[in-house]
Amino acid sequence: MNARYRSALGAAALALLLPMGSSMLEAAPITAPDGDKAMSATPIDRAIDLAVAQLVTLQKLAPAAALVAREQMQIQFNSLSKAAQQRILTQIQALNGDEVAGEVAAALHAAVADEARQALAAAQAAAPPATMSQAKPTARLGGDGDLVFVATAGPCRVWDSRFGMGPLAAFSATQVWGYSISAGYSWSTGGSQGGTGTAGSGNCTGTVFPATPPVSVVATVVVVNTSSTGALRAWNGGTALTVGGILGWNAGDVLSNTTVIPMDRSITAYPGSGYKRDFGLYNNSATAIDTIVDVVGYFIENRATPLDCVNVTNTSASTTALDVSMTAGACPAGYTPTGINCASSADGTDNVSVIKSYINPLGGGAPSTGFCRFRNAGGASHTYWGYLTCCRVPGR
Repeated sequence: MNARYRSALGAAALALLLPMGSSMLEAAPITAPDGDKAMSATPIDRAIDLAVAQLVTLQKLAPAAALVAREQMQIQFNSLSKAAQQRILTQIQALNGDEVAGEVAAALHAAVADEARQALAAAQAAAPPATMSQAKPTARLGGDGDLVFVATAGPCRVWDSRFGMGPLAAFSATQVWGYSISAGYSWSTGGSQGGTGTAGSGNCTGTVFPATPPVSVVATVVVVNTSSTGALRAWNGGTALTVGGILGWNAGDVLSNTTVIPMDRSITAYPGSGYKRDFGLYNNSATAIDTIVDVVGYFIENRATPLDCVNVTNTSASTTALDVSMTAGACPAGYTPTGINCASSADGTDNVSVIKSYINPLGGGAPSTGFCRFRNAGGASHTYWGYLTCCRVPGR
């Protein structure tokens, strides 16, 4: 791989754009889908061909979408580092024909997601130390520095200028939607983006985040139909065009790079780039180009998860006894006792008091129980209750 095809990002850009290993490998030219056609006979191409054919046979992929699906798998493979590509090839060679359809797509998607996580970890490790004039923000649950990567179920083509906006003019920018809050949003017709599928279904499964907008998107960006030397920038689409260079090419090149792009649809759009969307692409070359964006995941802010709690209650019969002791039941399987509350029908009158309450850990794998002891100094008849609060972190 020629070193001139790599995009260099300075340390200052890491805070906004965290590129993955920019393995900008030479690939066969990508053209508009015009029907199914054979690919070159390299091992990865043969495996992708077989995978797509089997998916069509199993009716998991429409015949009309076969070429786009094949192209997406090619782009994912070309965006990986050489080491990851070799691992994929080794894995594919060990598969038999019946396994290829499911394993090829899964292996490619897993590899791209893994490199995205590694890129984020490396960028965070390389962050400059705090100084007296610039204090490092404290990471907190659900706040700065506490991000979670959420992979899509498969690569989702949200943008293809060949079927949407058309070529990006020289030295100009355009805005791109990177995620949808609607399960019915069409990446093909919505916003003239020219993508494929519908958010929440098809090849765009997993791209809907109705509660928490993503902070950034992990996407494979491709440049095609190049006719002069140039570079592509990807940033949050705001008025300040950042250093975010992700691809550099010579005339005739078809290149891809999987990278992390910050998103913000609330800020003012870059001049001349159109209505503000999630992020922007800037063509830093003297001639128009076509671009493609395949989303493979998102980074979202972590949020505190509310505990799932239940009360286990035990009730005593009405009694005039001086001392009443009772067990407040046991927590259900998977729950942990977090508190005990003891009450009576005396409601603080008739000289009834709680003289002891505690959680009794039985040990040996047995569930913990709650314990209450009451003193009825008035001698009247009362009913007593013990409430054991049991909680767990929600999940399976």
